[in-house]
Amino acid sequence: MQPVPLFALSPLTALLRATPYSTALCLALGMAACSSSGAIQTTPPPKSSSGGTSGAGGTTGGTAGTGGTIDGTGGSAVGTAGGTDMAGADDGPDAPALSWIHVEGNQFKDESGNTVVLRGVDLIDLGATDEWEGGIHEMIDRLSNPDDPQSNSPGWGTRILRLAVAPADAMIGTPAPYTPGTQYYEHYLRPTVDYARQKGLYVIIDWHYIDDTDLHVDTTNAFWSDIAPHFAEDSNVFFELYNEPMDKGNWSTTKPHMQAWYTLVRDAAPNNVILVGSPNWSQLAGTAAQDPIDGTNVAYVAHLYPTHWKSQALRDQVTTAAALAPVFMTEWGFEESLTDNGGLLSGTITSYGDPLKAFVEANGLSWSAWCASSTWGPPMFNTDYTLRTGEGEMGGFVKDWLYEKKDADQPSP
Repeated sequence: MQPVPLFALSPLTALLRATPYSTALCLALGMAACSSSGAIQTTPPPKSSSGGTSGAGGTTGGTAGTGGTIDGTGGSAVGTAGGTDMAGADDGPDAPALSWIHVEGNQFKDESGNTVVLRGVDLIDLGATDEWEGGIHEMIDRLSNPDDPQSNSPGWGTRILRLAVAPADAMIGTPAPYTPGTQYYEHYLRPTVDYARQKGLYVIIDWHYIDDTDLHVDTTNAFWSDIAPHFAEDSNVFFELYNEPMDKGNWSTTKPHMQAWYTLVRDAAPNNVILVGSPNWSQLAGTAAQDPIDGTNVAYVAHLYPTHWKSQALRDQVTTAAALAPVFMTEWGFEESLTDNGGLLSGTITSYGDPLKAFVEANGLSWSAWCASSTWGPPMFNTDYTLRTGEGEMGGFVKDWLYEKKDADQPSP
């Protein structure tokens, strides 16, 4: 892996970014597990507390911060029984189509012209969800249960799920990373998308790289050439081109790749919304929206974890983008006890959750929370899949926010 600038990093984060993931993460986590960005052990990971890698930020156009997806693990061992066999799942031929969503100005609209704000939850890698989290369908059932009294709400109000797809060269050791061909589509993506539609849910297909874009052009081309045509007629599918570009904070480096991938997807799927990430681990949405790619039905991605939230410059990136185009915050989350990586994810409802919520609603952002897991962090669930609740946990906070907004700015059937 190409080295990343090591400015403004904690010692642990500097270690992670100076060393190849497959080595650094095992050093950092005592060989307990490794992150989705590098080697992961091939047996189910330990559960409970979390760890992993984070992106390193920096100063580009006045912005600064550390960022990235956190996918580590720690704690007691997981059982090896694995999930639901997705292949050949009975998803029902008569599952209703959902309204196509399109972009007008800086808003999402449905087919009737209503303003739409979608709110939901991120699933970890689909293979890991299936084998390590008790099954994909089971997780979707959990997140769409209208009669769940945990926390302060009587049920869930999820409307969109983000489906992380692990590239085989980036999430080594996950149970079933994506490889070209029909097997992944038939076994994981098609049954999941159809089951979500049955539940009235939109989905984001998230190509889950955390790296410089120029290192993965061929594999990304191959992925979208394979997958986009399959979902051209699915009104409930959004495409997120590349999870977290790094690119040393340089949109001029990222933009040509995003433009090429947009064109590839749009040629195959003329109507689906396409979500575009930005450098610094999708923290420079404002810079990207001010110099947009050429296309239709485009929205920009923002990721804000507790450390980023403290930076006015990074918050300004989001507000700048939101004035110009729809912004989808496809990752955010917290757990007070997560103090590794310089406290990147360490926050509480008071210090981070409530002010982030007010900010998101004031700017009309759609969002999905990372993550629906008991094994990757910050986790929403305990190992028995009861919801993690309390001032320093995000599970109950996410559920209560989703329920509160379940009827607000929703698409017509």
